[in-house]
Order: sequence, then structure tokens, then C-alpha cells
Amino acid sequence: MTAGYLAHPQIRIARAIRELTDSAGYPPSIREIADEVRLSASTVAYHLRAMERHGIVTHTPRRSRSYQVLQ
Repeated sequence: MTAGYLAHPQIRIARAIRELTDSAGYPPSIREIADEVRLSASTVAYHLRAMERHGIVTHTPRRSRSYQVLQ
């Protein structure tokens, strides 16, 4: 993951997605990510959209638990 253009919360979110996916065996929900990084769900959703625009994460529209870190 290239941290050069990621904000600190985005780095924490990417790390949380990887760790929660590794421990559970499936991607976390936005609420689970928010609890892990101690941010609101709406703030996490905002950062996830920005990260998706930068090609850091991907997800399947209208499907929960589908965020994955690409880099």
C-alpha cells in the first residue's frame, strides 16, 4: 500500500480491513471498521469512497461486507 497520498485515517482503515478480514475470514462491515478505528460509520464511509477513487479499495455495490484492500 502506498501511503504517500493517503490520510492517516485512511491508512488506519486499510490496516483494519486487512486485519479484520484475516481474523474473521471475510471482509468486515463498515460498522466493524468504524469500531476498530474509533471513527463514526459515516466518516469511515467517506474515507472508503475516497480510497475507492484512488484505487486502494474495491467493493461490490449494494453488498455488505465487500470492501477489500487492493494494494
